[in-house]
Amino acid sequence: MPSAQRVPCFTSGHPSSSFARALWRCPVFYATLLVWLPAAAIRNDDDDVNQLSPFASSVLDQESWEQEAVNMSAALAALTPICGHVTNFGTQGYKLHCDNVLKSIREVFQVPNPEEILDESHIDLSEAEKGTGRSGAMMIFSSDKRYIIKTMSARDIGAFAPIVHQYANHVKNHASTTMMMRYYALMEDDAGKFWIIANNWLPVKFPITWDLKGSTAGRISGDTSSSQKDKDWTGQEKAIALSPSQRDEVLHAVDSDALMLANAGLLDYSLIVGLLVYELESCKKDSCVAPVCHPEAGCGEAGYSLGDFFKSIKEFYCAGGKVKQRALGHTCMGGLTRGLKVYFTCFGMIDLLKPYDAKTKAEYVVTAGWARETSAQPPDTYANRFRKFMYDKVFSKDISEKTAPLILTDQTCAAWGSKLPSSKKEGFPVITVSCVVLGLLGGIALAAWYMRQKPAQGEVGGETLHAYQPDMYNAYNPQGGNGHDYSQHQQAQQPGGYLQPQPAYPGFTGYAGQAA
Repeated sequence: MPSAQRVPCFTSGHPSSSFARALWRCPVFYATLLVWLPAAAIRNDDDDVNQLSPFASSVLDQESWEQEAVNMSAALAALTPICGHVTNFGTQGYKLHCDNVLKSIREVFQVPNPEEILDESHIDLSEAEKGTGRSGAMMIFSSDKRYIIKTMSARDIGAFAPIVHQYANHVKNHASTTMMMRYYALMEDDAGKFWIIANNWLPVKFPITWDLKGSTAGRISGDTSSSQKDKDWTGQEKAIALSPSQRDEVLHAVDSDALMLANAGLLDYSLIVGLLVYELESCKKDSCVAPVCHPEAGCGEAGYSLGDFFKSIKEFYCAGGKVKQRALGHTCMGGLTRGLKVYFTCFGMIDLLKPYDAKTKAEYVVTAGWARETSAQPPDTYANRFRKFMYDKVFSKDISEKTAPLILTDQTCAAWGSKLPSSKKEGFPVITVSCVVLGLLGGIALAAWYMRQKPAQGEVGGETLHAYQPDMYNAYNPQGGNGHDYSQHQQAQQPGGYLQPQPAYPGFTGYAGQAA
């Protein structure tokens, strides 16, 4: 029986009647695909689709405006049966969606209604600015920084609609601990654009913020950036110092929130973090102006002004020189280490609504998510990696064991940052002593110079005698002997009592009043 002839897989004579089927049956094609796809995925930042290869960009690119409008219609069609009727509010033709659900969250956290939030902060949505994230969402903050108002895409609404009740129940049942962004209202403006009103996890100013996901592929911004990422955090060996009880509370919330999001099929959320660290001078509690104390290490002085951002801590804890009453819910936290270092941090989970849909699965493939620590991962994988990063790299157990909660009193609030910086206080006597020493040295140098310029002096009969050097006396002494004897002899002969020296000149034979 003759052997079957082997036909090249890319020739028209392939046994398959279809070139496409022949292509997929070709081992060379698979080998090329496995090499090319990871290469296509390699780029500087896995949040920037524009840095992908053209093929990958075409797969992951943002939807066109036309497609977005179609997707929005479909999202609203899914939202209406779940959320019920739409509520109109205000004079600008704005509408509220799902308010029968989200209103219950506002009530738990004692948040004003959307119209009050917009009016009290004089918010003009047309002044919203584009954020730095990949979504390109527009956002604006309330004047007191308590709220963020951010645009919602059709994809966001499509992901939110199926889980709105699950989300609301989770937030209310874990109101004191959950770190998920709290959605207070879903609003539609007069142009048909959708906005979410939520809490702002960073209510005070920070010089640097970190966006942490637990992924490493492309997750770096550089030390000079004010918005940094995972590899910046680990490269600088950052950590948040919380007391053991604070850490346990936070990590319990991480576990609970990540599990809920994984069950909802969501991923790509991150922990937004602002962190301030200050080292305080040790002081006795009775002598401290603004004491903050560690039960084992004593007290540190918070009365010195350590810069503008140091005031952010007072801004968060204090009002009118007194400690604020803490509101319900997770918020900023502070810790004091045994080394009297203050760690003040604000953090929370943001960007909760990315679904593991066909587009995300395509992203997982073209970014080689199976081989690299990319952001696009299956929800369970993403949640487990996120939790591990929080446990190991963000809320360090080692530093927690040395930390006590940062507790402020009314005394601390009243005097926080009110004195001169410690370095200036210590520098004052150093400067004074330096000036005194320099003054003394200058006086000594001046006196030495003066003494060198002034002729030597002697005492005769209670008066000053300007004496010549001995060699001069020997040169002009007709009696011989030393100049001192000669000068005394001449003084006895002079009616004026003193011999006034004359400068030497040619032909000089003696002193005035003396025979030549």
